[in-house]
Amino acid sequence: MSISLLRECTKNGKPIAFPEGQDISTAKTLILDGQEVSLDEKTGFVSGDKINHVLRTIYQCWLHSESNTTEYISDCEAKNIPVVSFLERTELISYLNGSSETCAYLQGAGPKAQPGGEKRTSTEEQGAAKKKRELDPFLREVLSNERNLIDHNRALQGTKPVDFSSVAKECEYKIIRAAKQKTKAKGKVPEKSTTSVGKNKEPIIILSPSASAILNMSNVKEFLQDGRFTNAADSGHSTSNMLQIVRNSKRFDKRMKFLAVSNVEKFFTKPEYWDRVVAVFTTGQEWQFKNYKYNQPSVLFQKVKGFYLYYNGDPIPDKIQQWNVQPIGIERTQRFKDRQTSEFLWESLERFMAGKGYR
Repeated sequence: MSISLLRECTKNGKPIAFPEGQDISTAKTLILDGQEVSLDEKTGFVSGDKINHVLRTIYQCWLHSESNTTEYISDCEAKNIPVVSFLERTELISYLNGSSETCAYLQGAGPKAQPGGEKRTSTEEQGAAKKKRELDPFLREVLSNERNLIDHNRALQGTKPVDFSSVAKECEYKIIRAAKQKTKAKGKVPEKSTTSVGKNKEPIIILSPSASAILNMSNVKEFLQDGRFTNAADSGHSTSNMLQIVRNSKRFDKRMKFLAVSNVEKFFTKPEYWDRVVAVFTTGQEWQFKNYKYNQPSVLFQKVKGFYLYYNGDPIPDKIQQWNVQPIGIERTQRFKDRQTSEFLWESLERFMAGKGYR
């Protein structure tokens, strides 16, 4: 058999060549120690999928005896040569280089080649069959579950070519052209919603302008940015209507800037500013919302996060609970708890913002 002659050459270093100017993908024959053998001759090497491989496939394995699996498969696909699985290829190479005297996948022939084409006697064949080792049970179990290695392109090819040109044309007429016509009819590209624009700018926190509020423009930055609360009466009067507050957010994993505002009538000169509002501090007095975009508390606090800051021990107005506003208690004297209270407030606000789509 041709595989026996090939083994004789590979094992003993005898010359192997293709006809001049040809390679394994174009040649019809292979010259083994001066003897010309057809590359399409079946060798008796039968793989797990019951394919009796030809000499071309066997010699391709030998040519890639030092290559890794990826290189071997890529070259087989490029030259349109069947791929032999890893375990089968390993055993075949061991047989061809003489490391093993038998090959579990070789059928109809003994392990050794017969120089000069001499026929083997029935006694020799029986002796070879006895020497042929039985396949290890564990190896048999592995081989029964083995899959042939293929890349994603071959896996997606299917068994027959499918022409999707009709689908492409239908998509062109019904979807793409229809979308273009709608755009032309409007005369311009639709603008981004003001809500998405607002999320790309500094979020706004509105404070209550009430004189009874314990958090106002004079102490809000110190409390929210530095985690330290001071009594509004002791902080002095602030003439500013807007302050910038910097927050190193763990939830959003970035440094964020917020604007604190008390006088919305003076500052909110554009309607889009309301899309940036994320929180409102209230004292429970409805006149605060008179000039708001949403002047009904039941509607307002569905759109933004509501906070009611009070001293622990003081009563909480009933309206606060009815309005979906979160009470935040402040200690009158224990200033070491200010940082914890400030962080709790920020965590509540950032959780609300994340639910509204802030990232």
